[in-house]
Amino acid sequence: MYKVGLVYNEPKEQSDAEKALDPRSYRQPAIIADYVEEAFVLRGHQVKRIPVTLNLLQDVKAAGKLDVIFNVCTGINTKQEQANVFALLELTGVPFVGSGLTTQVTALNKASANAVFAAAGVPITEFQTFFTAEDAINSDLRFPMFVKPIHEGSALGITEKSRVNNETELREQVSYVVDNFKQPALVEGYLPGREFSVAILGTIDPEVLPITELEIPDKYGTNVQTVDVKAENGVKRICPANLTAEQSDEIAETALRAYNALQCSELARVDVRLDENEKPNIIEINTMPALEPGYAHYPLMAEKGGYSMSDLVEKLVEEALDAWQLKKVS
Repeated sequence: MYKVGLVYNEPKEQSDAEKALDPRSYRQPAIIADYVEEAFVLRGHQVKRIPVTLNLLQDVKAAGKLDVIFNVCTGINTKQEQANVFALLELTGVPFVGSGLTTQVTALNKASANAVFAAAGVPITEFQTFFTAEDAINSDLRFPMFVKPIHEGSALGITEKSRVNNETELREQVSYVVDNFKQPALVEGYLPGREFSVAILGTIDPEVLPITELEIPDKYGTNVQTVDVKAENGVKRICPANLTAEQSDEIAETALRAYNALQCSELARVDVRLDENEKPNIIEINTMPALEPGYAHYPLMAEKGGYSMSDLVEKLVEEALDAWQLKKVS
């Protein structure tokens, strides 16, 4: 039996304007914490819930001797602070599930992650960081392009206007991101092909779980997974995806290359989209994918791969403890 410290966010009050920009994720960590606790209890483990505060180090110490920490907290004040929580966990001296600080920081800055992918030869489209709507456009970018916040997840900042077809639309959408999310915009070449979500599980010998294809129902009038589509759980998930063995292997290999390039641990979800030649390109990596059954992609792919929720959390803890032992030896 393990004694598990479960670090999570309590739901917090938000204004209507904040909820319009982020309609779901402000309450999601507490929902996920309930599912994770139930899964551990089913396996006979003891769970100590630790609501995240600025006193996290003291709170972990006060929880007594823990075998492992399972974190579903997405930041103490904002989601942009997600990596700061892992920085604090690294200081506790307790094994924890998830990638370390360097990986978390890199993944949360989409331009930084793209730079790592490009250096490692992982296929991505052209990209540029826009700090203002007046920045000059790099010569290698071609319309149509895609605009999104550089730091956000859960499709925040992605609307039906995120795909832009000319300079006027580009600058309007960059302005929307910079003004509303107080951060730079990442502008990428638009990938017109099918979109897939790839769940990776493990550290020493990671496995790719059954791949999911994502489709947007016609009623939304877009083929983009916008924040509203995601909040309504409107995405049609086809798992396993209808792919040839060759296509599946190519997508899985591309996702694994991204996972390894960032030196991920235990789990990540990699989003892949096909280009005009039907070749997979990485569009995003989430090193802390949501684990909410019935809503999030990762638990669905885990289930199709033979892992119930209790199987999944057990496997993640075992992987984290094995990786921790390897670090101590090295």
